[in-house]
Amino acid sequence: MISTEIFNVLLLVAIALILARVLGHIFDRFNQPAVIGELFAGIIVGIVVLMFFSGQEYIIFDRPLPLPNLNPYILYEGMEYNPFDFLAEIGILFLLFISGLETRMSKLKKMEKASSFVAVGGVFVPLILGFIIAVLFLDFSTMQGIIIGLILTATSVGVTVRTLLDLQVLDSDVGTTILGGAVIDDVLAIVLLALVMGTESVTGAFWIGIRIAIFFFIFLLIGLRVIDKVLDLGDKIHVPKAFLSISLSIMLIYSFFAYESGISGIIGAFVAGVLIGQSFRSKKISDDVKTLGYGLFIPLFFVAVGFRMAIQGSTLDINSFSTILILSLVLIIVGIIGKIIGSGIGALLAGMKARESLQIGIGMIPRMELALIISSAAIAHGILSDSFGHQLLIATVILTIVTTIVAPVLIKASFNND
Repeated sequence: MISTEIFNVLLLVAIALILARVLGHIFDRFNQPAVIGELFAGIIVGIVVLMFFSGQEYIIFDRPLPLPNLNPYILYEGMEYNPFDFLAEIGILFLLFISGLETRMSKLKKMEKASSFVAVGGVFVPLILGFIIAVLFLDFSTMQGIIIGLILTATSVGVTVRTLLDLQVLDSDVGTTILGGAVIDDVLAIVLLALVMGTESVTGAFWIGIRIAIFFFIFLLIGLRVIDKVLDLGDKIHVPKAFLSISLSIMLIYSFFAYESGISGIIGAFVAGVLIGQSFRSKKISDDVKTLGYGLFIPLFFVAVGFRMAIQGSTLDINSFSTILILSLVLIIVGIIGKIIGSGIGALLAGMKARESLQIGIGMIPRMELALIISSAAIAHGILSDSFGHQLLIATVILTIVTTIVAPVLIKASFNND
């Protein structure tokens, strides 16, 4: 028997999908990325849910008005993942899996040098700039400066990938370099986080590096040899969509082991997509995966991002507004400029053209999960005081909101007339 709470979440999903499609269409008609419409759909849904559908009782004409509780963060309070977030997280796995299916291994190898340069520049330039400005100009402590710099290191590639897919340039040199750079970027940021946070920091960072290396060795190198044999099962099992089921299982398994290795599960989904994409059989599932992904899960991911923006924005502490404003401006300005300069110079040093280097730098701008994880972890480990930590966390939320909304517009503008 399905509970009332689950049906309420299903209603929220239905409303979110409809609004995402309507606003996505409107933004597309105005020659803007549809993903921005989906983000705004989430913000609107979040605001409406907060105002009217969070369990309060309303009295209309002296009678109680029964409204369903559509706020999953209240319905499932205390749970790390509620059903709405669960569906959304599957969406980002689908998005990176699709991008992997459409990325050729030969192109990744060709752009390997550029991706490495882009990742290193995109990590260390924002890290150093953030640290210098925080310590020298804002008079923060050394550790506060390190955390601020660390927040600016990792790229959230989901928004960029979606925009590049919509522009049909994901498989270009620029798109491939951004994907490869984002994978390396993620690994570097996680190792640096372990180095700063761990009580036995050097040892902790070393073992995280070992686990990551083992994941890529086993699941990438060996996967190239056995993936076709596993996919053969899809041809031998004579039931509808068996090959699709096998492929999605591989995606989920790779995501699980990537997460257990200390890196993001979306990297595992991307690696799985790249490996399956090398097989001629991948054409059998491409349309089905896109139907599942774009029909349900992927729009929900971006709606959920917008929804969380609205929820987190409602917690802003007005009493600390001046500090939060300064922190937000520093994070946003340094975050955007640092990625454009760092990743852009890295691309130039790797031999890419100036226009391509600018596009890559812009594509590396968005911040999301890891930035919030770093600020939260710094508070949990007692590295930052509760008051400053809370202010920095709110500023980080604002950073994710601004970069998530601004990046698709800048990416599309940078590709105009290409």
